Amino acid sequence: MFKKFIKIIFILVLYSSITFGQISTLTIDSVNSIGFEKIVANLRQSLNIFSENLQNARKINYKKGEGISLANLGLVNYLLGEYDKSTEFYIKAIDIFSQNNMQLELADAYGELGYQLKRRDLKKANDYMRKAIEIGKNAMNNQGIMSKLYDNYAVLKEMENSLDSSLYYSKKALEIKIKNNDSVGIPFSLNKIATTYANQKKFKEAVDYLNLSDIYRNKEEGNFGKAENLALRSDFFYYQGKIDSALHYYKKTLNLSQSLNYNYLISYSLENISNLYLLKNDYKNAFEYYKRFRVYKDSLDNLEKNSRIAQLEIAFETEQKDKLLAQSELQIQQRNLWLFLSLISIILIISFSIFVYKNQQQKREIAIRDIELQNEIKRAQLERKLFDEKLRISRELHDNIGSQLTFIISSIDNITYANKADPNLTNLSALKEFSRSALFDLRNTIWAMKEEKGDFEKLYLKVNDFVQRLDASLFGINISVQNNLASNYELSSIQMLNLFRIIQEALQNSVKHSSAENIQIIFSETEDKPSIVVKDDGKGFDISKESSGNGLENMKRRSELSNANLQIKSDKNGTSVIISIL
Repeated sequence: MFKKFIKIIFILVLYSSITFGQISTLTIDSVNSIGFEKIVANLRQSLNIFSENLQNARKINYKKGEGISLANLGLVNYLLGEYDKSTEFYIKAIDIFSQNNMQLELADAYGELGYQLKRRDLKKANDYMRKAIEIGKNAMNNQGIMSKLYDNYAVLKEMENSLDSSLYYSKKALEIKIKNNDSVGIPFSLNKIATTYANQKKFKEAVDYLNLSDIYRNKEEGNFGKAENLALRSDFFYYQGKIDSALHYYKKTLNLSQSLNYNYLISYSLENISNLYLLKNDYKNAFEYYKRFRVYKDSLDNLEKNSRIAQLEIAFETEQKDKLLAQSELQIQQRNLWLFLSLISIILIISFSIFVYKNQQQKREIAIRDIELQNEIKRAQLERKLFDEKLRISRELHDNIGSQLTFIISSIDNITYANKADPNLTNLSALKEFSRSALFDLRNTIWAMKEEKGDFEKLYLKVNDFVQRLDASLFGINISVQNNLASNYELSSIQMLNLFRIIQEALQNSVKHSSAENIQIIFSETEDKPSIVVKDDGKGFDISKESSGNGLENMKRRSELSNANLQIKSDKNGTSVIISIL
């Protein structure tokens, strides 16, 4: 936003230089960019404009503006018939462009000089044009200038009657225009190629290119281009001696030209229609169209005379008005100056306010990021403390309760070994097995607590270890563990412990109550979600009667804590416990 305001200020400074009469490169460039059609509309006025622009460029030592003004003066003097002056201006422009390494401008100046020499010294014209093309090829961003140079060089080749070379350069110009999507220039090149083919008597090729030109002309908003194409098509029929077709198209050209007030084509069409009727020995129509041609041409001559008189009157009235306007010009400039300075002040204040606001906003964002970083550090410290506390508790359980259970088991083993005939030996064996089970559960709890993070791979290994321990004390039951997971999935320590307990509970229930021969524990996934299935081929049970049991309730509670969905299916063919991780 701040940069945009700086740009606005820069534009306003340039505007002020124009408003208050100061010379700037912007004003000089804008004068030098006047279009060709405006230059030729009033050559004497154009001569004065570019002469003044040349002096202004020299006052501020603006070499580019000076060189282009000289080139424009060369063009105006050429159109006025002052050929020596034209050449002098172009040579001075070429000298400036060469000294200041202005390659595009240098190529354009050489090209214009060569093109204007074509009727006075064709050899020298070719030399200058070839030099222009060589310089243009080595210049940056040269596509626009190269298409112009190739077009003009094609004209020189046509004057030499080197029609194949003329076609070659016209087509090169067309290729550049197509590449640059120059929809205005493309039909001109197509028409030039068509005319050259017609001069070679290759009328089929000429008509093909003219048809392509028609496609572009039909997309143009106005009808001037369409009128020129109709005239060219009429000429082709005229060249071939197809008088009736030529008459038909010249009349279409005449009608369209009249609707456009296209004076040149109206006169051109009337004259050619008269000549064609003369060839048909239709003297009546030939005479009628010739009379119309003469009347129209005379009216154009009178129109031009009246236009010159009107211009002189306007110039005189303008001079009188300029005297009146000059008296108030200073007051207007002073008022504009104050308005401009006020606007600059407002823009600077707004810009400074935006800068301060952006600065404060940036400081707030930095403060917020600092707070978020501190929170992350505190959260990480808290998690570290929690993990350390879990390790401490697991060590306490292992060192104290684990040691005590180990001592109890060892003591029972010693008592049993020493008193084999004791009738209480059965009770002591049961107590020993219970103690071993408690120690195993304690070790599993410690294992889960020590794991900060886990995954299904670790859970699978733990379950497999548990099954191997259990399998050693079982007879007639086959327990298998399958891992069908294509990917590994992360688990928290709480999830690992609860899922292990659910599998342990389901497995023990199958062993104790189902009378099963085969038990399968399957790790798998469905729709990128992992699941665990414990299923047996036992006798099954009535879920509705057993649903209130502590074992099933514990399994459901643990599944909820693990963000899992628990399903139990049972019938006479067996029982399946399905744990789906949500």
